[in-house]
Amino acid sequence: MTQTITRHASRMRTIAKSVIATILTGSALSASAGLYPPAAPPGSAFVRVFNGTTQAKITAQIGDKNVGDTAALEASSYVFLAPGSYPAKVGGASQNITLQGSRCYTAALESSSSVHLFDQDCFNSQLKALLSVFNLIDGTTLSLKTADGSQAVIDNVAAEASGHREVNAVKVNLAVYNGATKLADAKPIALERGKTFSLFVTGTASEPVLIWSVN
Repeated sequence: MTQTITRHASRMRTIAKSVIATILTGSALSASAGLYPPAAPPGSAFVRVFNGTTQAKITAQIGDKNVGDTAALEASSYVFLAPGSYPAKVGGASQNITLQGSRCYTAALESSSSVHLFDQDCFNSQLKALLSVFNLIDGTTLSLKTADGSQAVIDNVAAEASGHREVNAVKVNLAVYNGATKLADAKPIALERGKTFSLFVTGTASEPVLIWSVN
């Protein structure tokens, strides 16, 4: 009789563990489904917004896609759309933009009425990190170098242009130069595999503002 009760208790504990595992798995799946958006269809275009103004928060919409609110001197997450032409409203600025498939875009609001659209290859490597520089300072040609200036990582990025380079995952100290003149040190950052690290350089050559965004 004692052995029967023991076996029954053991089975009940096993069943209870199985039920709990099922509940936890189901909860995790539900959380994942709510946390992550559906996968983008092949050939989609990807767009994000950079608020390069002092406006505390801007809203943005591209076609029927709501990008959401973006704080001052920050970049939004990417949204995806089918290739094509769309009306875009970023903060108080409105213009039509054309998106190509399998490309990544940054719509930078530089003033209350001016949006500049940067275009780049989408990054898919899980072995490297992508380092990017976005030059938003008129009349400059910027280079991202090691802090002592001895080695260029991304060279000669014209105003209203961007430069990109795949790099190893390391912790680095970098600085932005305009020609041979050092403008400012960037905040030290630890590069990670499979992620993109965008350095937006705005303000003026005499008072540059450097902002990191990680996607």
